[in-house]
Amino acid sequence: MKDKMPNIYKNKINNLKTNIQKEYYYHFDEKNDNNDKNIENKDLLSKINDIFKNPSFIYKTDINIMYKNGDNIKKTIIMFKDDYLLTLDGEKIYISDIADIK
Repeated sequence: MKDKMPNIYKNKINNLKTNIQKEYYYHFDEKNDNNDKNIENKDLLSKINDIFKNPSFIYKTDINIMYKNGDNIKKTIIMFKDDYLLTLDGEKIYISDIADIK
């Protein structure tokens, strides 16, 4: 009796390392042309994330939003989703409209 292992089907993998790098690694300078604007946006997103990571945040918090048009309004936010903040009243405040938060 001949000891022969069964054949196993295997897909051919080409350039796995480069595909993973293209899919999962982000190069800041490569994706966007206006780096100063993106740095400000990244700083704003880190401020928002800090608010929601704060141990005192349970389900809502009051923040002061400074809009790009100059308005300064106090809002109660309950959620941060993709590109907007959701207020207790159900209003969506888009991140692109915000200059700063406190």
